[in-house]
Amino acid sequence: MTHATSQGDESGSAAARPGRRGLLLLTDFFPYEVGEEFLEQEIETLCSAYDDVLIVPVRLSEGARQTRTLPDNARCALLPASRLPDWRFHAILRAPQILLGRERMVETPPWKHPGRFGMDVRFAAIALSAYGRMRRLLPSLGLESVDRLTIYSYWFFTGAALGGMLRRREFKGRPVVVVARAHAYDVDEADAPRGYVPSRGFVMRAVDRVYPISEYAAGFLRRRFPRARNIEVRRLGVPAAVRRARRRTDPFQLVSCSHMAPYKRVHLIVEAVAELERRGRKVAWTHIGEFDAERLAAMRKRAEDAISSTPVAFTGHLTNTEVRELYAGTDFSCFLNCSDGEGVPVAVMEAQAAGLPVVATAAGGTGEIVHDRENGRLIPVETTAGQIADAIESVMDLSDEEYAAMSRDANATWAAMSDARRQYREFVDGLVALEG
Repeated sequence: MTHATSQGDESGSAAARPGRRGLLLLTDFFPYEVGEEFLEQEIETLCSAYDDVLIVPVRLSEGARQTRTLPDNARCALLPASRLPDWRFHAILRAPQILLGRERMVETPPWKHPGRFGMDVRFAAIALSAYGRMRRLLPSLGLESVDRLTIYSYWFFTGAALGGMLRRREFKGRPVVVVARAHAYDVDEADAPRGYVPSRGFVMRAVDRVYPISEYAAGFLRRRFPRARNIEVRRLGVPAAVRRARRRTDPFQLVSCSHMAPYKRVHLIVEAVAELERRGRKVAWTHIGEFDAERLAAMRKRAEDAISSTPVAFTGHLTNTEVRELYAGTDFSCFLNCSDGEGVPVAVMEAQAAGLPVVATAAGGTGEIVHDRENGRLIPVETTAGQIADAIESVMDLSDEEYAAMSRDANATWAAMSDARRQYREFVDGLVALEG
């Protein structure tokens, strides 16, 4: 069995004392391996409001590496490994519960839509497997003496379903609140396989509140659940950046920040920079991000083949802190994001905190923080390298006064909509208020 570990507690014993407020945070990966870097900003605020914070990633098990440090009153634990090799075995083993149980985990009859029926069954099997493994872990966690417990799933998916099952079964009769954030993949049915996110009704019944990170994400839920009164937008945030006066450099310094999954469309930035070069515009481009050595090498090769004289740099993966330090110490002039799918991109928030005008595609909730011709340029998702180059040129060709105003507006947007201290404080205050 995997036991919880406590930062700053060499004995590993972290049982909560009576009367303490506890938070069980269900993530996908954090604080292990890579992913959910935005939680690195939120965790400090959560720990300031709860006496005991326990983090369990639902997509990992024994053997994962903890890669992020935690505040002293936070600890993390890994689920035991599954006893079955595949979700199909769980589906067969738990078929009566999945198909006939009171929880109505399957919402689509097989004769009506076999594909969606299969997705419901798969989701239910994975959620029940996570619940079974969590039951094996619970005795080591010390949650039995927590006076009030909030279960917070970072995604409106498996973790939210697991939180609801834990409240109904393991914590029955105790004061427990279950909440979840909602981002993009966990609500956007248009971008999901077969245009369907499984077991929505079951997951919605599992939570007291669901907090979409944008109006864009909230729209999916409100259309699916028009009578719901437990949907409340709560935005993500990033820390303040070191103030640096931005200017139109020569060459014009472009920067982008993302991993290199296909939907991030870093190749479009390569093509846009190549187009600017063909037009005789002097630019330089730095791209931050990507762990995978093969992806990084492939993009470097693509840039070398397409761009001849323009300076191009690929930093590979940097931590959030390292990104902020790079922005503080480098005379960048404009940030680029060409994704075809987003929630509200944290990388754009960080750029705006640093006072950088942003050229971005209107993917997901990006248009909620990038306001065309005010703090940057917002271009259609279905765009071309030429159109991206046009948008960049429109920022390059601003007067000094117009550029300075755009830079100020970028920072003002961060202050109003993405300031981590404000956003997370208001979010956590709302969680505590749910305790009644």
